[in-house]
Amino acid sequence: MTAGKGEGVRLAGTAATRAKDTPGTRSGRFLAGRGPAYVVILGRFVTNIGFFMVVPFLAVHLTRDEGLSSFRTGVLFAVMEFTRRGLGIPSGWVSDRFGAARILTLGLAVEAGAYVVFTVADGSFAVWGAAVALLGVGGSLNNNGARSVLASSRSGGVAADLSRYYVSINGAALIGPLIGTALMAAGAMKAGFLVAAALHLGFAAVSAVLLRGLHAVNAAPIRPAAMAEALRDRPLMVFCALAVGGWFLVTQYRVALPLTVVHQKLSSDLVGVLTAGNAVVVMVTVWLIGARVEKRSTLGRLDLFTVSGVLLGGGWLLCSVDGISPVVAAVVVTSIGESLFCGVVDAVVAGLATEGRTGLYLGYSTMAWGVGGMLGGFVGGGFDLAADRGALPLFWLVLALVGLGYGAGTHGVRRSLADAVDRRRAAGTAPDATTSPSA
Repeated sequence: MTAGKGEGVRLAGTAATRAKDTPGTRSGRFLAGRGPAYVVILGRFVTNIGFFMVVPFLAVHLTRDEGLSSFRTGVLFAVMEFTRRGLGIPSGWVSDRFGAARILTLGLAVEAGAYVVFTVADGSFAVWGAAVALLGVGGSLNNNGARSVLASSRSGGVAADLSRYYVSINGAALIGPLIGTALMAAGAMKAGFLVAAALHLGFAAVSAVLLRGLHAVNAAPIRPAAMAEALRDRPLMVFCALAVGGWFLVTQYRVALPLTVVHQKLSSDLVGVLTAGNAVVVMVTVWLIGARVEKRSTLGRLDLFTVSGVLLGGGWLLCSVDGISPVVAAVVVTSIGESLFCGVVDAVVAGLATEGRTGLYLGYSTMAWGVGGMLGGFVGGGFDLAADRGALPLFWLVLALVGLGYGAGTHGVRRSLADAVDRRRAAGTAPDATTSPSA
């Protein structure tokens, strides 16, 4: 439903509005320009260092230090994953309803509170359950609010900023575990929880001050029914369904890749090296293509999305050949595919978003992430079964077919999706996700 029907929420912090309100002030120029994007991207990097400093080691801490069973630990991670990814749609709705910057700040504060609760849980399954649920809810609000701030910018550079946002996550994923390893060795995980809390709370304060002008003008508040109305947006549903395939394949870095190293009797230390290599290749590639993606039309971006399916699917197929060289080659190829996928997925969704629905539409994109991750974990978990039955070539073939399938599907609907984005942009119902497009 568009603003013309009285349901829209406009962002007062955009160049089209805020610059008019405070033309001569430094804060007005900051909010109307690239300032909010820099704040969000840098803040994501800093807070994700805190996240990756403790969460990858949480399972060990829960079982070794808190005395929880592996089953209960698995339940806690399921709760965290559901609240972090499964609540993307309501998080998107509140982001549109109350303002993306406000929800970003709220999410950071909730996450900070969760980390503090971690320090006093003392082996209580109920307390840990509440704490990880808080961490997931806060992460969902934080993630959607941050991406909505970037995608709603009228100063240009939306696709490039969304790409840099992903680079910041991978950069933190490189640094955080190094600190976490030292904390685990020193038996100081509770200190790590407090540091993570401080980083999140500190950035919550920074965002509250620097992004204060980016708020929703509730002339016509969005009804909760809007969450279901988006289900009738066929282009959005088609693209999100295709995106599930990409997230399915990206998830194999956490599942199939480590199992492959073990199955081929390679050094277990190689898992960390390959994971770090993935992060480095993704950061470099996304950084290099970010500006180029910005200059491409929607049709050109969808072509990159198609290529990502070929690279992700074909890359994993290389693991069907034994030896360290094919595994390293698979990581390089799939990392480039992941870069192309993540470099355009949110930019396309933002282009499809109708007026005042950017957060909600990105919430559906998050749901695609969650569904793809869940299916990827389930299928990836069948690696050992396939290995025991001598069917690993079939396993890798399935992954390849998923990549080729979503790539071919995207190619088949690319023109209709591009037309939908162009129509909405021409009607003024979608954020301007590109500046000077060229196929």
